[in-house]
Amino acid sequence: MQHDKPLIGIDFGTATTLVSQRLPGGAPENVPIGHGTAWMPSLIAVSPFGELLFGEGAEAAAGASALRSVKQCITLGLTPDALPGQERGGTVRQSADTLIKQLLEHVLLRARAAGADTEDAHFRLACPAIWDGPQRRRLATLARAAGIPVAVGDIVDEPVAAGLAWSEGLYWELGEDRPDGTTLVFDFGGGTLDIAVVEVIESLQDSAPELTVLSARGVARAGDALDLRIARDLEQDLEATGISVDRMPDPSILRALLVAAARRLKVLLSDTRYDEQAVPVGGGYTNLPLLTYTRQRLEEAFRPQMEEALEHVRAALCEARLRRRTTPDIARLARMPLSELATDVQHVLLAGGMSQVPLVRQAFEEKFPHAEVEFDRALESPEQSVVTGLVVHNYHRLNLPRPGFDLVLEWDDSDGGRRSELLYPAFEPLYTPHQVMRREELAHRWRGTPDVRRVTKARIRAMAVDGEPMDFSVEGSALPHLPVELHPRTPFSLALRLNGEMVVHDSTARPMTFRVERWPVLRAGEQGAIRLTRVRRGVQEHQRPSFTDLYSHPWQ
Repeated sequence: MQHDKPLIGIDFGTATTLVSQRLPGGAPENVPIGHGTAWMPSLIAVSPFGELLFGEGAEAAAGASALRSVKQCITLGLTPDALPGQERGGTVRQSADTLIKQLLEHVLLRARAAGADTEDAHFRLACPAIWDGPQRRRLATLARAAGIPVAVGDIVDEPVAAGLAWSEGLYWELGEDRPDGTTLVFDFGGGTLDIAVVEVIESLQDSAPELTVLSARGVARAGDALDLRIARDLEQDLEATGISVDRMPDPSILRALLVAAARRLKVLLSDTRYDEQAVPVGGGYTNLPLLTYTRQRLEEAFRPQMEEALEHVRAALCEARLRRRTTPDIARLARMPLSELATDVQHVLLAGGMSQVPLVRQAFEEKFPHAEVEFDRALESPEQSVVTGLVVHNYHRLNLPRPGFDLVLEWDDSDGGRRSELLYPAFEPLYTPHQVMRREELAHRWRGTPDVRRVTKARIRAMAVDGEPMDFSVEGSALPHLPVELHPRTPFSLALRLNGEMVVHDSTARPMTFRVERWPVLRAGEQGAIRLTRVRRGVQEHQRPSFTDLYSHPWQ
């Protein structure tokens, strides 16, 4: 647990970056790293002298030309745009890793200047729920290079962090009971939409709260997409007055200014007191008219995206049902409306800046009439949900929806060397939408024929993403690995099913089937064994496969 050290959380977001801390024996508190605000814009630009600028300085120097959303380079595997060079009118190109590292260095400097106790502190970062093991490892590597000592296990899914903050805030800050039942966390940020379905229960062993994540999923399309849609509307408004953006001296700069204006209008119209707002184009275009936008147009632009988001909510709720091993027949599940799935949810937590658009709350209150729809009342704004959850330490047990470690098949060959095959990469989804559409078994499956020349004793190892080996605990017995047997020219397979079963087919006559009740969170210094229960042959092993074992939500 590391309660004797300061705990620092960094929410490196697509649009903004926030920092929080929790001193030993204290409560979570925000560290104001912005110029007059708690947050710093995640912007990067180049100074007239060729130096990189960050946050408000980048915005002041480059305006709409500043680089936004550098985090998306990890999410989408992109190469960042060239930064306009201020000195000679050229451009400066840096790798995404260099930019992210230096941005994190700047965030750390600001946090120290704002009074954060970073010496000998334990750090945590947040990431989108859709990130896989290599993406998380990449962020951890860049953070360590920036002077932020984190392991992959210190990186928490953003919607899960928001749920942690809310659960603790209700109990400690507001003096209310911890939430009973199922909570849907809807984290609508600038670059990603993240959804989690979680349950908070008390441990039977020590009454400590446990948070079980039944589903965590996301999509790399959120607030930025709405900004672009509004900007297109504003460009059409200009064309209606006879002003063509393509005929302006620098169309790309003007379009960047329209996107910046779209962001301002979106924020202004999130205040329900106003039905219409107007902002200038800025950037020296004083001869252009004010850009006017109404709440009705905002909702019309946002409604298709909100409907798509609700489909992802439906998918998450279906997955949560399957993890509880509820087994409706496939015909019924294919027809099951969101209104029926909504009965599983007692609380809806809205987080992220985009959740403040009034249409979001309206949609959830309509679709989830029996649930309590709210923001985190213990916080000043929804943007603080994730960063506050990063410094929660009372929830020392966090059960993940999928393995946060690699599963590796190892064996020694006849020449004395060690061979291996990666059976499952950490954090990879257990199934794809294509498997859903084709009605295939919903499981991560590895099949292959290991290159052995004789009967070989092999082993399945669990490896944390940081490279540290983990133990298994099979019905109370600790094992450094799972023993298997390989024969020449004989297939081997491993399947991780959505219902928590792990099925191993080696070269012996009978497959080994284990049940995993929960996938533990893996943090540095707190790694525990992976608890497995053997499914006995003749009891569960030979039952007819249920719908849960084979299918998931045909939501597309």
